[in-house]
Amino acid sequence: MKNERVAIVIPFYDGLDTIQALVSRIADVCLKQSYDYQVILVDDSADEFKSSALHKWFGTDENISLITLPENFGQHYATVEGLKVSVGCSVITLDEDLQHCPEDIPALIEVSLAGKFDVVYGNRKPRDWRYWVGRMILAFCFPNGPHTTCSFRLVQSEMVDKITKLSPKFYELEGMIYQLRPKYGYADVLVNTTGRDSNKSSYSVVKVFSLISNLIAYYSWFPIILVSVACVIVQLLLLLEGALHSLIFLPISGISVLTLMAYISTRLSKTNS
Repeated sequence: MKNERVAIVIPFYDGLDTIQALVSRIADVCLKQSYDYQVILVDDSADEFKSSALHKWFGTDENISLITLPENFGQHYATVEGLKVSVGCSVITLDEDLQHCPEDIPALIEVSLAGKFDVVYGNRKPRDWRYWVGRMILAFCFPNGPHTTCSFRLVQSEMVDKITKLSPKFYELEGMIYQLRPKYGYADVLVNTTGRDSNKSSYSVVKVFSLISNLIAYYSWFPIILVSVACVIVQLLLLLEGALHSLIFLPISGISVLTLMAYISTRLSKTNS
């Protein structure tokens, strides 16, 4: 990817203490690797003081594009807005707080080139409970989907174009990518302490649960499968009890069985593709 244009999209909310160092390190890496790069900073803070500071620091830098959103729409919406500006570029996304090392950008690019992957995620090291819990949930709810997810990712330009054309009901970038059935790759990367000088991730248990539940609710078969299985089990129990009036529920059970068969068929087709 040397001599090709690379866009680095950074959704910004609360990182005035880290953003200058982050952008500086990105520039050093790109110059060292001879990447033709653009940093796209998407201000999602809806804070006039922060917006003014960003424009003061980066407004005259030709390698930096600033996007200011009128209100706080969330990290994934802000990231997609950055993708829209990066049309024609392969994109690296990462957080503002320095928990991701810009020096690992070449690792994502090398994996992408070696395997011709559409999307490359950074495998966090060391791997904490979030990694393993997330991997189990993804394996169960998203057949043939990513093994892990991380906001430090590379997305090839063709995939970027497809993402920006989607009109999702809920902005969750992992779910949007999953819908497009990409070829996934992974690079082992170091996750540093956050920009708040903490050894803990900035994602609390509640926030992790919220993100996972939204991802499942909007982009997975899991809720439908759960209801379908429950309907079939209740029907069987009623029949075993000899409750003739339970025959009323047979159409619902039939629909549930068909839903389960469709899910199994979809899973098998994705596995074999």
